[in-house]
Amino acid sequence: MKWITKKYTAALVLWVVVVLAAIFAMPNVSQLVRDNGTITLPSYTESQKAKKIEKKANGNKSVRTYTAVFNDRDNTKLSKSQSEDITDKLNQLQNTSYLKIKKVMGPSDNAQTKKQLIAKDKTTQLAQITVKSSGDISKQVDELQTQLKVSGIKTYVTGADALNDDFTTVTEKGIQKTEVIAVIFIFIVLILVFRSPIVPLISLLNVGVAFVTSLSIVMNLAEKANFPISNFTQVFLVVVLFGIGTDYNILLYNYFKGALSRGLPAVEAAHDAQRHGGRTILYSGISVLIGFTVLALAKFEFYQSAVAVAIGVLVLLGVLLTLNMFFMETLGEKMFWPSKVTSGSGKSRIWYGLSRSALAYPVVIIAVIAAVGIPFLINSNASLNFNNADEVPDTYQAKRGYEVIQDHFSKGMSAPATVYIQSDSKLNTQAKLAAIDDLTQYLKQEPGVKTVASATQPGGSKIKSMYLKDQLATINSGLDASTKGIEQIKAGLTSASNQLQAANISGSTAQVQQLANGTSQLQSGAQQLSSGINEYTSGVSSVNSGLQSANSSMPALTSGVSTLASSSQQLTSGLSQLQTQVSALSSQASQILALLASTGQNTSTAAAEMGALQGAISQLSSGSAAISGGMTQLQGQVPALTSGMSTLANGTSTLAASGSTLTSGGQSVASGGATVNSGVQQMNTQLQAMASQVTALEDGLTSATDGLDTLAQGNTSMKSYLTEVQKSYIGNDFYLPKASIQSSVFKPSLDAYMDKDRKIAELTLVFKGDPNSEKVSGQLKTIQSDMKSHLKHSALKGTKVAVGGQTSENNDLRKLANGDFVRTATIMTIGIGIALIVVTESILQPMTIIGTLLLTYEASMGITRFVSRVALGDSMLSWNTPFFTFIMLMALGVDYSIFLMVRFKDEKEPDLKVRMLNAATAIGSVVISAAIILSGTFAALIPSGVTTLIQVALGVIFGLVILVIALPLTLSSLISMTTWHENRIHRVAQPKKGFNDRKKKKKPETTE
Repeated sequence: MKWITKKYTAALVLWVVVVLAAIFAMPNVSQLVRDNGTITLPSYTESQKAKKIEKKANGNKSVRTYTAVFNDRDNTKLSKSQSEDITDKLNQLQNTSYLKIKKVMGPSDNAQTKKQLIAKDKTTQLAQITVKSSGDISKQVDELQTQLKVSGIKTYVTGADALNDDFTTVTEKGIQKTEVIAVIFIFIVLILVFRSPIVPLISLLNVGVAFVTSLSIVMNLAEKANFPISNFTQVFLVVVLFGIGTDYNILLYNYFKGALSRGLPAVEAAHDAQRHGGRTILYSGISVLIGFTVLALAKFEFYQSAVAVAIGVLVLLGVLLTLNMFFMETLGEKMFWPSKVTSGSGKSRIWYGLSRSALAYPVVIIAVIAAVGIPFLINSNASLNFNNADEVPDTYQAKRGYEVIQDHFSKGMSAPATVYIQSDSKLNTQAKLAAIDDLTQYLKQEPGVKTVASATQPGGSKIKSMYLKDQLATINSGLDASTKGIEQIKAGLTSASNQLQAANISGSTAQVQQLANGTSQLQSGAQQLSSGINEYTSGVSSVNSGLQSANSSMPALTSGVSTLASSSQQLTSGLSQLQTQVSALSSQASQILALLASTGQNTSTAAAEMGALQGAISQLSSGSAAISGGMTQLQGQVPALTSGMSTLANGTSTLAASGSTLTSGGQSVASGGATVNSGVQQMNTQLQAMASQVTALEDGLTSATDGLDTLAQGNTSMKSYLTEVQKSYIGNDFYLPKASIQSSVFKPSLDAYMDKDRKIAELTLVFKGDPNSEKVSGQLKTIQSDMKSHLKHSALKGTKVAVGGQTSENNDLRKLANGDFVRTATIMTIGIGIALIVVTESILQPMTIIGTLLLTYEASMGITRFVSRVALGDSMLSWNTPFFTFIMLMALGVDYSIFLMVRFKDEKEPDLKVRMLNAATAIGSVVISAAIILSGTFAALIPSGVTTLIQVALGVIFGLVILVIALPLTLSSLISMTTWHENRIHRVAQPKKGFNDRKKKKKPETTE
């Protein structure tokens, strides 16, 4: 026996070293869980494909997107100055060591962002801030909150990453509470069970060693070998190890106490407890180990993280079956101080009554159980809640920001979905932009979609100027204006043609020709007049010189004076006719000059020449008048000539003096007549040329009018055609000229919804309903299918398309969790079933146990769903509650069935029904105590505040209560019906007495 004691003393030293090493090698659990514990979906899911495209769009760097929420403290409309303050804060965002800003989309960036990011009630504004994913999330959120703080406005920073980080924080705090509460509860229960303070300490020490060691192993594997862990890994290690560890200890200590009560020494009693109780513990532990180990076959990494519990169970078995031996051998009966060692575990009246009833009325019991369980089976397919935000208390700012968004925007705005389109060629072409816009319009028609924003519709609505309908309307307006202009031009041309025709250019040309002929005659007459004046002045000179001899030739003088008078009268008459002709000519010339001026000809020279001609005629008329007057005077004085020769001499001197003036006037008239004739002849030549031009102009105006009529008809036909096109389906097509695509006006839209290379485009979908609901998940599935079919026939054919965002991740999570849960549950059930077959050496017993466990699970889920709705206000269970409840009930519930069936096998009673009754009565108290311990351990999860943990705790507690009642009923009923069946077969196989006697009588006769 000494070597046994030495062996377990060495085990003590070994475990001390292992614990110290585990503590020393323990990584930063909190940070490791934050880095590796978030839910990771497989790479083949659509949301993860979308993440890859998103990463490529950001220069192959992972990013996070936070939503800044600005809400007025009094819940009133944000003022203009407050909006400006928000814009200033967003523009002033600065990078820090752990905050690298990639992109900011603010509510005041443009008209489109105002539509998306400002609530209809104007009380709330949002901003999308994209940062590099390097750095701690909580520090990034705190830094953003600090930089975005605006006086008088409540500022929150939320988003999927912020909410998940808060959920991790909540879970960590919940684990701390759970650990403390579980230890206290277990300590109190063990004191009540064993009535000793030493047993609880030893039990907690053993489990504590197993927990610290296994936690260190799991976290080191996660850090160095990428072992799957989750936010719940640590908390389930706590409840499972402390729960079943305490259960196993209770079983082992009861065996040890029973051996001591039989008078065995401590070492032998410990060895006996290890041989009998240890075997049960090993069977149970291996079954639990198998149950958790097979979870490694799950496809979902989150489910695989439960394998950590298998590592914990393996370590726990090693600790309990070695370290416990040291304390039992060393302390012996002192281990149960101050109570006295009397006997092992007491008998359970509850299990005795349940087993006895089932043994007596097995069919009735099975019928009652089936009647109670069927309603739970029928209602088992209830909806689950995939919204992690519900797990976070309202005291966290990310949760408050999330709730503000849902209160002031559509619920879908809290988690929009993003469609990523990746192409090998540029997407900012006319055809592909039109295809993107067509897809945007197509998605808007999908059920449940509120808005869709893209590069062509950055505000979630059409920009009318980018569509043919609006563009054709502009063209039609231009055609209308063009037609009106054509009509005006046509009217002007018609009026000009009419005026030209009314002007009688041919008649005016004939008049000008007459004028030209007249001026030629005028020039000839003026020259004759000038010659006559010269003769006249010469005659006057002769008269003046002849007056000296007048006295001697008076008759000749009288005759000369008469001749001169007659010539003077002829001159006056000719000048009168000339003046009349000049006046008529001047009138006609004025009309012609006015007509020429209306056609754009320069008539200033001709007008000046006509003025000069009129002046010369006037001067000539003036001189002629003077001559006439002088001749009259001379003729009147001729009778008295003889008597007044001196007077005549004076008169002839006057005539001689007037003769020079008259000669000068005659020369001016001749010169002016020549000038006028020259100007008129030139004007006549120009007018003749102009007449031919005017004729051509008239023909041209007629042709132009006809051409305008044709053009107007063409405009009308074009407008009619374009109006039909505008009203047709083509009018809804997107079209943007190349110059507009490359313009600075369109660039912000491309920057917001495409990458720098313009090969990746984004479309943002906002749903009307809760993006985490099952309804929206179904709508997203339809969208994904419809969208891919739609793109096969567009310019985007051949591109990679994936939907990302929290909604898409929840959809993938829903499909994966639901599908893999069934698969994992099946694998786990088969594994546990095989273990039970080995332990029980039976087929019916494992089937009965598995059936009982499954029915217990369904019933516990139904009760938990009801209690959660009534007490917690949650109408749905969290999506991972069924999984964790299932694996806990299956793995831990199988322990109690093994406890019972191993005790059943150990009983020496030949009657199976009596054996079962004895086994149930003996082990019942142990199972009930273990169930209380395990329920209390899981109850420690309730104060954590995490909905999933609370619901799992309730599910396990209700399941354990049901199991404690159902196990003795179902297994006892099975034994009773098996016994009845065997007895019936035995009675049928028993030969009848008469028949045997006849055979015996016939035998001798046959032999003879």
